[in-house]
Amino acid sequence: MKKTALLLVVLVLTALVSGCISAGTSTPTSTTARNSSLSPASTVSTAPSTVPTSTAAPTSTASHTPTHSPPQGGLELPSGNYTPIYTGSGGAYSTGKVPVRFTYHPGNGTVKSVSLRGSFNNWAELPMKEENGTWSVTVFLKPGKYEYKYFINGQWVKDMSDDGTGRPYDPDADGYADDGYGGKNAVRIVKGNSTFSVEFDPGDPAYLSVADNRTVIRFKAERKGVSSAVLVTEKGNYTMRLQVWWDSGEMWRAEVPSVEPTRYYIVLNSTDGEGFVILNTSENPLFSFDGVDRFPQVEWVSNGIAYQIFPERFNNGNESNDALALDHDELLLNQVHSGKPILSNWSDPITPLHCCHQYFGGDIRGITEKLDYLRSLGVTIIYLNPVFLSGSAHGYDPYDYYKLDPKFGTEEDLREFLEEAHRRGMRVIFDFVPDHCGIGNPMFQDVWKRGTQSPYWDWFFVKEWPFKLGDGNAYVGWWGLGSLPKLNTANPEVREYLIGSALHWLDFGFDGIRVDTPGDVLDPGTFFGELRERVKEKHPDAYLLGEIWTLSPEWVRGDRFDSLMNYALGRDILLNYARGYLSGEAAMKMMGQYYASYGENVAAMGFNLVDSHDTSRVLTDLGGGSLGDRPGNESIQRLKLLSTLLYTLPGTPVTFQGDERGLLGDKSHYDEQRYPIQWDHANEDVLNHYRALARLRESVPALRSSAIRFYTAKDGVMAFFRGHDDEVLVVANAWKKPAELELPAGEWRVVWPENSTRRLSGTLEVPPIGVLVLERG
Repeated sequence: MKKTALLLVVLVLTALVSGCISAGTSTPTSTTARNSSLSPASTVSTAPSTVPTSTAAPTSTASHTPTHSPPQGGLELPSGNYTPIYTGSGGAYSTGKVPVRFTYHPGNGTVKSVSLRGSFNNWAELPMKEENGTWSVTVFLKPGKYEYKYFINGQWVKDMSDDGTGRPYDPDADGYADDGYGGKNAVRIVKGNSTFSVEFDPGDPAYLSVADNRTVIRFKAERKGVSSAVLVTEKGNYTMRLQVWWDSGEMWRAEVPSVEPTRYYIVLNSTDGEGFVILNTSENPLFSFDGVDRFPQVEWVSNGIAYQIFPERFNNGNESNDALALDHDELLLNQVHSGKPILSNWSDPITPLHCCHQYFGGDIRGITEKLDYLRSLGVTIIYLNPVFLSGSAHGYDPYDYYKLDPKFGTEEDLREFLEEAHRRGMRVIFDFVPDHCGIGNPMFQDVWKRGTQSPYWDWFFVKEWPFKLGDGNAYVGWWGLGSLPKLNTANPEVREYLIGSALHWLDFGFDGIRVDTPGDVLDPGTFFGELRERVKEKHPDAYLLGEIWTLSPEWVRGDRFDSLMNYALGRDILLNYARGYLSGEAAMKMMGQYYASYGENVAAMGFNLVDSHDTSRVLTDLGGGSLGDRPGNESIQRLKLLSTLLYTLPGTPVTFQGDERGLLGDKSHYDEQRYPIQWDHANEDVLNHYRALARLRESVPALRSSAIRFYTAKDGVMAFFRGHDDEVLVVANAWKKPAELELPAGEWRVVWPENSTRRLSGTLEVPPIGVLVLERG
C-alpha cells in the first residue's frame, strides 16, 4: 500500500518572511472575528460559532463529547485573526527541512543493491536508486549533525572513508566518526535555522489513526510552544489536550468517538499569544478523512498477555524424539568449524555448546502439557521461537521452511498443541527467518555441489566457487557468519518460497508471525509490503511482528508490520528506570518520544518485552545474580516494579519463559538465560505476583485501552493516566525513599498492589521501589 507523505515541519518565522503565510497577532477567542489572511469566504461556508480557546490539560474526567456542533450543511473555516498554516502537498510553505543528496559511484557493475542507513532514520534501510552508474537518494533533514553508512549487496560498509581505492564512498561527506565496531561512519552536517514548528501529517498513523474504534488525531509542537488547541470537525469541535512530552517537543491529542467520514482542521494558540489554523492547502483547505481504517488494530493483541517460549528448553514431553536433534545438526555439515553436538539430561550443567548445539529435549508435546499452567498466568498469546527444520537448538538457521523439526515432534503434535491452545482462548505466533537460512538448506546444498549450474545460484550471494560449507569469506552470510547464508530476497523465486511458507503455517493454524532481523533483508519495503498484502488478504486478523530493537516508526505505518519487538520501550526506558539509572522525569521524557513516534493503534498492539532469548534475564539485569545465585530482596522488588509497569502500559506485556518463576541467566555465560526451566523450583512470591498482575489487567479495562496521557514526574516518581477518560492513574517510584504526589482533582481508590475501598484525595505517599494503581471514585 503506497502512501503520499505529507511531511510537515512548519517554520513559522521563515514562512512569514517568505510570504508563505500571513501574519496574525491576536489570540483567537471566537471564530466570528475578521481574518483577511484566510481563504475567501467563497471557498467554504461562513464561520461556525465559538471555538474553545483553552485546552489546558484537565485533571478531571475527560469528555469526548463535541464542545460545539456546527450548523448543518458542511464545515466552515473560522474568520478570526488566525494565521493559516498549509500542510498539504499543494501548499506553499517552508518545511524547515533541507534536501540532502547521498551518492555512491562504484565504478563497476558488480553492485546489485545499495541502501542508506543513518542516525536520521534509526539505521533502517533506505534503498538508493541507480542511474547511469551512480546510486543516489535524497532525504529531507532538519538542521543538525548526522552519521550514516551504506549497505551494499546486503553488507555493511566497514569504513566509509575508503572504498578500497583510497576514495570515500560518499564524496560529499563532511567527516567521519568511529562506529564502535572498528570502522567509520560518514558524517553530514546539515545547515539551517530552527524556529517554532508544528508537525501534522494525516498520512502517518502517528498523527491520524483508528484505535479502540475511535478516530485519534494528534499534532506535534515545540515544548511549551502551544497553549491550547481545538479539533474542528463536521461532527463538532473537540478540545485537544497535551498528551505526552519530551525535552524538545510535545504531542497534542483529541479523539472522535466514532470512525466515519469527516472533514476537519485544527485551531491552536501559541504560548506567545498568536493564533493559527492548520489547514490542508490553500485550494482545498479542509482535511478529509474517508472513514476507512487502512491499518486496523489487532485487538486480540491489545487485550492480551503474551509469553515467549524457547521450545528446546521449555519442557520435555516426549523423550523418544530427543536424539533426533543430533542427526542434522549444523556442526556435522560445517567444513570450517566442525564439531559434534551433545544431548544432555534436563538438569545437566551448561557447556560451551549451550547456545546452539547442546540439546535437552524440549518439544511441542511438552508445551501442550503446560497450557493450563500458562492459563493460570493469564496468558492469551504464545510466541514460539523457531520450530521448523534447522541445524541448531535455537532454530534460526532453517533448512526447510515447510517442515517441522522432528526433534520437536510430529505435525500431529503441533496440530494438537494449536487446537488445545485455541480451546483455552490462546493465540500462537511462529518465528519466521526470511533473511538467511542454514547450510543444510537443500537449495544452498545444491549451489555448493553444482555452482553456477544450480538453478538456485541466484538465491544466494556467492563470491567464489567451489567453497567449503561454513566459509563466510566465500559467500555472504548474516553478519559474516558462514553458517547462515544470506538469501537474495530481491529474487522473485526466493520471495515466493518464503512468503508461501508463511502463508502455509497460517493456514495450518498459527495466528501470527514474528519476523527475525527484518532490517537485514534486501529491499525490505518490497518484501514486507508483499508479505503484509498477501497475509492480510487471506488472514486479516493475523499479527505481523518485526524484530526491530530501536525506535523505528517507519516499519509500522500500515505497509509492513503491526508492531515491533519493543526493546526500545522495555530495555532502553523501563529497565533503566527500574534499575534506578533514570529519574522519573528522564524516563517519562523518553516515553514521550516513544509514544509520539508511533500511531496510537500501533502502541495499542505493541509487543512490550524487556528480555528474551537474546538478552540476559530481567532479574539478572536488575542485580539478582547469575544462574544458580539467590536474588536479593531489592532485585525482586525492582522486578515487581518493572513488570507492573509493563502490565499497565498500552500494548501486550510479554514474559520470557521462566521470568515469572524468578529465574536468573547471564547472556555472557554461554547464553545461560536459555537454560531449561527446572519445574520443581520457583520463587512463589514472584509467581504469585505475575498471576496477580494478570487479574489486575483483566479487571481494569482502562489498562487494556490504547489511551495514555502523562500527569507528572519528579525525582524517582512518574505518573500517567490510562483510559479514554483518564479513569486510571499509575504512579511509580524507582528510588529507595518514599515520595509524595499531589493527586489530580477528585477522589481516587487504590486497586494495586491491593484492592482498597478507601477514597483518597490531596497528597498521596508513594512507597519506595513500587507502583500504585488508582481508579477514580
